[in-house]
Amino acid sequence: MAFALLLVIAFLAVPPVSAKEDVGYTIRPSTSDDPVTTLRLSSSIGQGETNRHQFYIGSGVRYLEVYLDWGPSPNPDSLALTIYTPSWRNLGTLRDSIDGQTNDRIHIDINPNGDYVDQGTWTFDVYGEQVSSQRSYTLNVYQHS
Repeated sequence: MAFALLLVIAFLAVPPVSAKEDVGYTIRPSTSDDPVTTLRLSSSIGQGETNRHQFYIGSGVRYLEVYLDWGPSPNPDSLALTIYTPSWRNLGTLRDSIDGQTNDRIHIDINPNGDYVDQGTWTFDVYGEQVSSQRSYTLNVYQHS
């Protein structure tokens, strides 16, 4: 019980972060320690490259949990993630520290300002912002109903 109360207090203490103003969504660090994946892919990227990935998101989804992981790495590689809704609203470009930690991963929740996230094809652009050589990564998206 004390752990659950501590988790709720920690969640409320983390301020929401919106990557862009007036896009209809709030982005905040995810509170999940072990994200369950429904959509997953693995790829690699080089310096200055952009890999575009698209996932279909169904109806009745309350929020998305996104987990981009490229670590651990002996090199200080840095990836960026730009997210677009099905209507091509740009939610912003996110970097490693968006979730409050610099640890070779971006782990966030995307919460709609309304009841549900937009149904349709969401686009996730992974950019090799600072990559010393070809870098492997995984991108996971979980649809919370």
